[in-house]
Amino acid sequence: MKVIAAYLLAVLGGNSKPSANDLKHILGSVGADADDERIDLLLSQVKGKDITELIAAGREKFASVPSGGG
Repeated sequence: MKVIAAYLLAVLGGNSKPSANDLKHILGSVGADADDERIDLLLSQVKGKDITELIAAGREKFASVPSGGG
């Protein structure tokens, strides 16, 4: 989750294509460990995709998850 948060922070900060080093820098600035495998996996999954498309796809997936309510 922290890698995704770092990616979103980079994009919201104006970097439309953050690199692994960008994410490591963001994570390091708050003392979080940077897992190279997770960073590489995330970057490979989002390569060539627009952030708004990714968020919309995520919302669709969450909408299909049942939520208990009592």
